[in-house]
Amino acid sequence: MGENLEKTVFGYAETIRPGELVLVEYTSKEPVYLLLYEVLKYARHNGLPYVIVDVLDGLHVVRAQFRFAGLDTSPIDGAPVIKIGGRLDTGRVLAKIDEVTELPILKRRFMELLESIGEEMGRESLIRIVIGATELLQQLESDPMRREEFFASIIRPMVGNPRSRGLVFINRKRVEGPCIKEVEEISTRVLRTRVEDGRFVVEVVKSIYFDEYGTKVVFEPGTMGGGQNDGE
Repeated sequence: MGENLEKTVFGYAETIRPGELVLVEYTSKEPVYLLLYEVLKYARHNGLPYVIVDVLDGLHVVRAQFRFAGLDTSPIDGAPVIKIGGRLDTGRVLAKIDEVTELPILKRRFMELLESIGEEMGRESLIRIVIGATELLQQLESDPMRREEFFASIIRPMVGNPRSRGLVFINRKRVEGPCIKEVEEISTRVLRTRVEDGRFVVEVVKSIYFDEYGTKVVFEPGTMGGGQNDGE
């Protein structure tokens, strides 16, 4: 791990305030799992509580990417997880919500679980990391009424909530039109990834701080990897 990269990512994470929603837009061609790895490392290094929301088995895929890249999988293996749909348990699954298509049930159970986890961890600001949201949003693209119900009842109320900070990963090539535009509108910051000259680049394209626009974090080849995976 490059010390300068860690310092840059950790420093930026420190500026994200309780109540913010940070959107990471990526494509299938980019190693976005590297950014997630750094975020999890930041949370563990600083003793910050976090919960991973695993939508439709997205976390299983990310954990496999960690392992194949030689990264330590323990930040996922030991993480408290709320599982929404899917069949593959990854991490320390605290609860499952199977009613993905029943939005009132999804909203009620999700909010109850977040409140319970926040109280159990005893901190003012829980980091909420959503993996696999792309698949859920794809199901809502062709149904304007259900899409608006989803954003109005679940997503918008989370913005400004002082008890948590949100980070959601969405594949911008698989979710287009109103869905991605709505998430961009709601989010306090939008980070967009790309591969440029053999480097993985994360750029700020929206922020509550105007001077952050265009800021980049660059992952150089060879700065990550080599983590220990017990039993694998």
